[in-house]
Order: sequence, then C-alpha cells, then structure tokens
Amino acid sequence: MKFVLTGLAALLAAPAALAQPSDMAIGATLTDEPCAAAVRSDMSPPPGLPLDRVITCSGKPAGALEYSQLPLIPAAASDARKATLAAAFAASRQWSTLRERMSCEEPKWLDDGKTPVLVVPCRTKSGGFPNLVVVHPDGPALAVADGPASLYPVLRALVKSPAPDKPRTEMIDQVRTLWREPVVLASAVDIDQIKTLLREARTAAGLARYDDAEGLFRKALDVQTRLFSGNDTVAADILMDLALNVSNQGRADEAEALFRRAAPVMEKSPYASDRARLDTYRGYEAANRGDYAAALQFARSASSAWRAIANAPLTASVGGNGPAGPGSPASQAELAMALNLEAAMLLRTGDVTSAYAAAGEALLLIDKVEGEPRWWKADVLATLGDISSSQGRMSAAENFLLTSLSLRYQIFGEGSATLRTRAILGRAYHAEGMNSSAIITFREALKVAKSLPQGSIPFTTQDLVPFASAVVDYAATLTDQKEKIGLYTEAFDAFQMVRSPLIDRTVGRAAARLSAADPAIAELLRQIEDKERAQGFTKMKLAHEQSLASQERSALVEEQLSTEYAKLGKEVQELRLSLESTYPAFNSLQEARPLVLDEIRKRLGPTEGVVSFMVGRDASFVQLLRRDSVVIGKVPVGEAALKATVAGLRRSLEIQGTAVTDFNMETAHQLYADLFGGVEPAFAGLDRLVVVPSGPLSSLPFGLLVTTKPASDDYVKADWLVKRMTLTHAPSLAAFMSLRSTLPARRPDLPLLAFGDPSLGGSGGSSALRKGLTSLAGACRQDAPMPPDLLRALSSLPDTATELRTVQRTLGGAPDSLFTRNAATEAALRGQTLDRYRVLYFATHGLLPGELKCQAEPGLVLSPPQAAATSRADDGLLETSEIAGLSINADLVVLSACNTAASGASLGGEAMSGLSESFFHAGARNMIVSHWQVPSGATMSLMSGLFTRLGDDAAAGAADALRKSQVELLGKGATSHPFFWAAFVLMGGGAAAPVETAEVKP
Repeated sequence: MKFVLTGLAALLAAPAALAQPSDMAIGATLTDEPCAAAVRSDMSPPPGLPLDRVITCSGKPAGALEYSQLPLIPAAASDARKATLAAAFAASRQWSTLRERMSCEEPKWLDDGKTPVLVVPCRTKSGGFPNLVVVHPDGPALAVADGPASLYPVLRALVKSPAPDKPRTEMIDQVRTLWREPVVLASAVDIDQIKTLLREARTAAGLARYDDAEGLFRKALDVQTRLFSGNDTVAADILMDLALNVSNQGRADEAEALFRRAAPVMEKSPYASDRARLDTYRGYEAANRGDYAAALQFARSASSAWRAIANAPLTASVGGNGPAGPGSPASQAELAMALNLEAAMLLRTGDVTSAYAAAGEALLLIDKVEGEPRWWKADVLATLGDISSSQGRMSAAENFLLTSLSLRYQIFGEGSATLRTRAILGRAYHAEGMNSSAIITFREALKVAKSLPQGSIPFTTQDLVPFASAVVDYAATLTDQKEKIGLYTEAFDAFQMVRSPLIDRTVGRAAARLSAADPAIAELLRQIEDKERAQGFTKMKLAHEQSLASQERSALVEEQLSTEYAKLGKEVQELRLSLESTYPAFNSLQEARPLVLDEIRKRLGPTEGVVSFMVGRDASFVQLLRRDSVVIGKVPVGEAALKATVAGLRRSLEIQGTAVTDFNMETAHQLYADLFGGVEPAFAGLDRLVVVPSGPLSSLPFGLLVTTKPASDDYVKADWLVKRMTLTHAPSLAAFMSLRSTLPARRPDLPLLAFGDPSLGGSGGSSALRKGLTSLAGACRQDAPMPPDLLRALSSLPDTATELRTVQRTLGGAPDSLFTRNAATEAALRGQTLDRYRVLYFATHGLLPGELKCQAEPGLVLSPPQAAATSRADDGLLETSEIAGLSINADLVVLSACNTAASGASLGGEAMSGLSESFFHAGARNMIVSHWQVPSGATMSLMSGLFTRLGDDAAAGAADALRKSQVELLGKGATSHPFFWAAFVLMGGGAAAPVETAEVKP
C-alpha cells in the first residue's frame, strides 16, 4: 500500500497565461530584487475598475495586484474608515480567493503614511512561506496586493500607499515582527526555487517515481533549511512528504526517523490542521509497513481533527483561518482523505461495514470540493471497490474500480498511476473465483509495468500474490500439460518484479556515482529528468483543464498543453535513445530490461533449475524454471511465519557460550516441505539448483534444508539439500540472466588479490563487535566520509590474516597479493589493476544498513585513514555503490565477512544480495559470501578444500567445489553441525560449463 499526498491544487488551477509585454517597473524588494508589474491578459475587469496586474521579481512570478469595488468610506483616518475598509476587504472576492491558498493571522493597521494601510500577515498553504497582503483604497477601487514578505515596499507602492522613507534594516525589522513569530525574508528567486522543487517532487511522487521524488524533496529541504529554518512548519511539511516518499520505497526505519524530526514542530503548531496532517501522514506510513491497527488509530485521530476543522463556521472576517481553515473546501477534502485512509484500515482490520460507511462519506465530501487534486477521488473510488469486493458485491466493486481506473487514466495516462487500481480489480476478480478475469486483468497490468522505467512500478509483492494464486487455481482445472505450462508462463513477469528495494537502491546509487564521474552522462540524465517531470506536470494541467465546466474551459489552452505534452514525450524518447547508444554500460545499470522467459530457459542445462519466490502476507508462491518446463506451486505460509522460522533456524547457528546449540532438523525439513512441496515432483532429474530468494528467505543458506524427515539426531546421516544438489544463490532473476549471458572479454592472468585483518581498534569477540556497532548506531554522517574513529571502534580480526595466507598458499598468490593491517586500505585497493585477478578475497566486517544511523547501503570495512578522510573514496568503508563503479574481471569474489547477512541486522540477507549485485555490476562472475562468522579452523578447512578442487576455471567450478568441500565437512562428526559448513553460499550464475542456447520446447 503506497500513498502520495500533494499540494498541487493551487498550481494546477493557475491561469495558463497571465501577462502582456507591457511591464511597469515598481522598485525593488527588501532583498534588492528589481520588480515589475504586467497587466493580466486572461481576464477583463468589471466596468470602472483598473486592470489587475501580475508581479514578477528578478523575472520570477512573485505576487499579484487585484481590484474590487469599494463602497463610499469616510474621508478621515478614523476608526469608522478602518472598519469600512476592513469590511469591504472581508467581503471581496480577493479575500475569498486568498484564504483558500493562505493561512492568515489577525490583520494589522500601519499608520505611518497619510492614510492607514491594512496589512495581513499570512503563510502560503503550499510551502508555508511568509506572504503579506496589503490593502488600500485606490480611488473608487479597493487595491489588494500580495506577495512574499520581502516585497513589502513593492506592495505598498502598488496600492499607492508608499512605505515611509527609512533605512532598509528598520523596514526589515518592521516587516518581520508583523507575524506572530518573526519570519525570514527570502527572495522571490529563492521561494520560486523551493516551490519548483516541491512541485516537481510531488509530481514525481504522484507518478510513482519515488526515487526521483526523494532527490527533489531533499533538495527542497536543503534550500528551505538554508533560507528559513529546519525547525518550522515549512520544513516539517517537507520532512513529512519526504518521510512518506521513503516509506513508499519500503524504508520504514528512515521514514520513522524523518517523522521524529517533523512531529515536535507540528505538535507545537498553533493550527489544528498541522497536527491533523501529521496524523494523516503517520497513518499512511504505518499502513505501508503493515501495522494496520496503528494506522487506523492515526486515521481516526486525523479524521476527528479534520471534522472539527471542516465543521467550524467559515466567517468572512479577516484573520484567524489556519491552513485549510475552518469550513474551507480544502479542509473538507482533507477530511475526505483521512476518512478514506480510515476506511482502508478498517477493511484491513476486518470491520467491513464501518469501512464502507467511512469511504462512502469520503466520496460525498470529495464530490463537493473543487480545486483539490482530482486523483483523490480516484483513490476513494478504489477503496470503495476494495471494500465492495470484501462484501461480495462484485458488480459494485467492478463499477467503482473501473471508474477509478478511467479517472486515473484521464489524469495520468496509462502507467504507474493505473497499475495499483488494476491490481485491486484483479484481486477482486480472484476473490470471487473469477480466475480467468483476474488473469486477464493482471496480464494487462504487467504489460504496462514492463514498459515503465525501473523504480516507477508501484506494485508490492502482496499486490501480485492474487495473480499467482489465480494462475495456480486455474491450472488445477487443466489436464493438458502444455496448457498448464502456458498458463504458468503468464506469471513469469510477476515473479521477475519481486525485487529487493535495497538492491534497487544499491543499483540506483551506483548509477548516480557513475553519472557524477562523467559530466556528459550527468547532463543527459538531468535533461531526461527535467523533461519527464515537465511532461508529467503538463499532463496533470491538461487533465485539470479538461475537467473544468464548459464555460471555464479554453480550447486554446488545451491545444497548447496537448502539443507541449507530445513534444516533451518525443524529446524524452530521443534523449533516452542517445543515452542507450552512447553509454550502453551505464544505461544497463540504470534501466533493467524486462526478461524473456524462453531466453532464461535456453541458458539452463538439462539438469538445472531456477527457483524464485513471491512471499505474501498470508501465503506465498514458488516458481521453478527448467529447460523443458515451468511450474508454480503454493507455499502455505506467509512472510511473518517464514521470518519466524528462518530466525529460529538462525538462532541455532549461533555460539551460546563456548558451544553451538542443537540444530532443529525437524524445522529445517518442514521449511523444505513448505517451500518446495508444490514443485518437488518437477525436481526429478535435477542435480543443480539456482535459488533466487526474497524477503526473509534472503537470510537462509538453502543447503541446510533437510529434504526428508530426519530419522535421528545424527547430522552426518541427515538428507541435507546440499547433498542432493549443487546450489547457487542469485540476488535477482535479472542478475542470473546477465551472468549467464555475459562472457569475459579476456581471462584474468593473476591468481589472487586479498584484503583482510584491517587495522581496527576494538578487541576481538562478539561482545566487542556489538559494542563497536552500538557506537556506530548513534552516528549520522549523511553524505560525508566515514569518520575513522567510528570504524576503529569495531573489533579487530587477527585470525583473518591466517585465513588469507592459507588461501594465498593454495592458489599460489604472489607475496604482494596480500593486504592486511594498515596496508588494507581503500586507496590500496583502488591502486591495483583489479581486472587482472581471478580471485578477489575480502576477510573483514560487513556493515549493514541500520548499523550506522542514516546508513542506507551495505559496505565492507577496510582500514580507516589516520586522519579524517577528504572523500568517501578513501574513508575505509567500501560501499555497494562504490563497488559497482569498480572495474573487475574476477571469476570469483569471496566475502568472508563476519557480519555479512547477519539475521539480527537491518535487512539481513538482502544486504548480502545488495553487495553481490554490486560486485556483479563491477564485473564479477561468481561470489562466495558468508551468512555468519565461522571459526577460523573450519573456514580455513572449507576454503582450502574449495580452492584445491577449483582448478584453473574458478568461474565454472566454484559451485561444485564449494558443495564438495561442504559435504566433506558435514561428513565429519566434529564439523557436521551446519554452523561449521553451511554459512558460505555461492552467489552467481551457477553454470558448471557454458550452456548451449538451443531452442527450448514448451
């Protein structure tokens, strides 16, 4: 469940063309920006009134001057005159419009001229910027000028009540104190920059381009914090947008940290609407991480607060209306969306009747409101469709969902915005047993998804589980094997979309590093991103224009927007083609092409299989690909149960005191039966298996599964899966396909390059490691180099030096191939010609996301520099995005890292997958990685056996060599416990020899 809240309504409703060339210079702002006013060309004033004007400062839109009729007012500067003027303004169309886009404090009178001038200190609802309204008579008209606070002298001049001639510092002090709390006077250019960044960020988020949106929100936050403050409601608003965007990418810990920064500011706000909005956002975030009870509590609090705001009387008096103020249409829309969230969470927690009532009220409210994002109604309709499906009212569900789909299509076109609704519709069909309709609906959704850029597909695994279920259920009714295989093939696209957010983020960061290193790539990317954002925003403006009543629509504006949208689309396509043809290596890193099932099957040997998983909330599915067939089976347990089972098995692989605990082979067998029971008959004839794990399964070495019910407690006699098959793990189907499709341009000529036993300050042992990690957890370096003291807090690893020397002797490595202690630095690594080495070996700590506050990607720890590093390239932490930018040509990379993939750490096995994916992008063909720290004696025995068996072809023989070494260890009583032999797994393509790509038969 992913959510987007945006404040684009005012932007979408802005006139398409505002000014004529006849500009009038009107002086400078308090920040020294020259300003001009141009008459509006899109409307004619009532008879007898001057032409309204648009204010620009330094060429940027800054404010407006508007006129309305003014009743006869007393001539003297009396209280009666002030009251008449205030009443006229309160009744004016300008005030009605202003209070929809601004929250204002009580008005003030400035008696510093010939006649008093009315000023109203406000903040814009979109962004929260200080905005000043200045009101003064201009002959028979009431002149109302508004703009950023820095425009004070310009606004006074426009309403013909010039500010007194006084030093600028005095004028700035006077303006700042007009607000309840002193404000910062930012320039029109600065405010326009923030507004543009927020508009583009919210557009990107609305189009499910969350990675793009995240970067824009962060830029907006940086600018806002520099200009204003990191502790005001403006910053808090941006923080909440950023937090929800991060949450939509599955990064719950980061989202929670951002909300912790925003919450104290919002909770102290004088406006109830700020606190209500905080509850709404927190509700969405809780829903994203599956805590529906907490989400419901937040949603109820938000809807209660918005109801109180929406039902408060909307007075005509000036001042006192907070953001989305009392009785305003904006507050009604916010209430509708809070109710929609409440309805969705009531549905998730089983109260279907109350859910329908809340969603129904939300629809009634949203239908009454104009000016809010039109996709909000699509959201409510989708929720009503979901609820109706749960009630067994398929006809109503179908009507709601198809209407929602049509509305989203009208606004956004076919793309990510329509996919979630299609998924809900497919789920509704499946719930009714209409498996054929469900399959057709998901088929259409997947076709759209395959055409979208990487990172913009809003499917969660849970969205796709009903599709797999419909396929398996429908296949059960078929007797023809070819028809079954054809049906299973339908689901292949869904399985390849089950990706780790960490892997996607790792690849994205690596692409960013490469683009930063090449200005030409960076410029092309900037152009593509700018054009795509402009195209998305143009589409939204066009949809808004088309939604207006006929008397308000402009055929000219529609034609201009349609032409601009098509033009931008063509330019994006041309730029992408240029990127692909000029920089193919970078393009392959940034854009993952959809896989073709038959192309994968062609690259499988006759006795090989590939299994991948779709792990849902309550049930899961396994897919087995063979050269001659495709099979999908049900896994009768969901994510929580799998997580608990894997965690239990991992606990029995830890040292308690001085000994390992008993390993539960019964649990290992039950897990094997759960995972593979639905496809095990198709294992016949297979002796090699490539495993693509996901979710909690990423922390599991599959070799320790037990294939038959254990007859005794003797580990030697157990039927471990590693005895039955040669196993390889792959981080993704895309990585597997890439590794099977790519041959090295040349063979590396040197046997070994090894790094280990880095120079760290902590003493050895697990307690020292935990202490070191605890010190890391409180630090936050953002994008700065890693402080050396943080790495030196980790425990030293003296045994790894012996491990490396053993490998060096076995492979015949040169004396200078080994880097330990102070020599094991990033600079030393980067100084090597890495593509000459067959084997790269790292025996060190793996640092996982969450172990360092703000650390979003895993990395390998090397010796930190003595003094603070000047860049991240030499700080002692080799991160995944740095690894992906290296140029290596290794047949085998070994990560004998004592913390890699630890089950207790954030993301655990997914961190291992992220590291592997990075090394594969850098040019590695296979990797051996450890799931836990193994005693040095067992590690050296395993590695010595592996490299002795490996021979000259490390790429082809690694999987078999590892298996034979593991079987040898488990056959000895002293090392038969899986703690000693199961930690290491092979990641890669897993081919024993090049596979002929002959045609496959269905």
